[in-house]
Amino acid sequence: MNTLTLEYIKSILPQRPDNSHKMTFGHVLNIAGSLHYRGAAYLSSLSALRVGAGYVTLASSPLVCDSVSAQTPIVVTLPLLTHVAERYDDAEPRIDLLSTKKHSKIHSIDVQTIDKKAVLQLRDKLSQASVITVGSGLSIAQSTDQLGIVPSHNPLDNNLLDSSLLDNINHHNNPLTGLTIPDGNCEFFYALLTEIQTNNNPVIFDADALNFMSHLINQQTPLTPTAITLPKNSIVTPHPKELSRLLNVDVGSIQAQRVHFASLAAKQLHTIVVLKGKHTVISDGNTVFINPTGNSALAKAGTGDVLTGMIAGFCAQGVSSINAACLGVYLHGLAGDIAAEDLSQYGVLASDLLDYIPKAILQVLAV
Repeated sequence: MNTLTLEYIKSILPQRPDNSHKMTFGHVLNIAGSLHYRGAAYLSSLSALRVGAGYVTLASSPLVCDSVSAQTPIVVTLPLLTHVAERYDDAEPRIDLLSTKKHSKIHSIDVQTIDKKAVLQLRDKLSQASVITVGSGLSIAQSTDQLGIVPSHNPLDNNLLDSSLLDNINHHNNPLTGLTIPDGNCEFFYALLTEIQTNNNPVIFDADALNFMSHLINQQTPLTPTAITLPKNSIVTPHPKELSRLLNVDVGSIQAQRVHFASLAAKQLHTIVVLKGKHTVISDGNTVFINPTGNSALAKAGTGDVLTGMIAGFCAQGVSSINAACLGVYLHGLAGDIAAEDLSQYGVLASDLLDYIPKAILQVLAV
């Protein structure tokens, strides 16, 4: 095991050549946010820029894109196709005068869950991006049945997209064909995971993207963790409960043997694992790094979204996946330490970290 140090972090910090432009420092494609978690999209996008990424595109539902654009002018947005569904309101039935039968009132509603066909909108961006992040606030498990509605035909579908391309998404080179996929953003994530199988650039999976992967692993099928193929150079960033779902191991056991289970998951999924918590563990299955920075100020909603964006920002600048994870984790904790000195461990908000990331980098550069 290796404990991260200021000196080591400085040695892997990417250079900033004077003769450069925004694309010198990479493009982050951030697929994030949902109806109730718009802030996650904001935090994960801005934090990538704070560590030096040159360009960030946020791909999300129109509502999330509008919300983030209202808060900042520096994140490019790509609104994705969302479901249109029908809600049947039994509280106000209408009566057909000819038949005297009562019929439920029907309302069309855009539930702001991303349609699987949105993957076709993303194809160019997926190939152009230096790094892809998926899952921050995406609410993969959100389902239309929670709103009392059932899916309906979207009038945009036939005009916007070629059905032959959709067949390709559903059946071509699909290692997960035959599995039962729940409603909501799960269908979109399923199509996305299939689409990026051969992607060679780093892909970071966070939050509900990990919960979707757990759903696939734990279905009553012959599927095992090794059957889920993640793109090369992938990074997963679970907290203990998310890793518990991925490995089917109770949280207590994981917390008692954090290094062991982080390394086990890295080997099974052929990915880099960032097991969050006190003394965050970073493992590629062979090498293990332990992070000494951070405090209870980081135990608040949104701080994980900041971390995801920071790791992505370093990947975008050409840093290897394992080094980007080390940089992101160490500087994230250091930003929390510096912020707590000014604001107390009680008072630090996830959004405050955005202002303290540059101060953490300055402290590293001063070594």
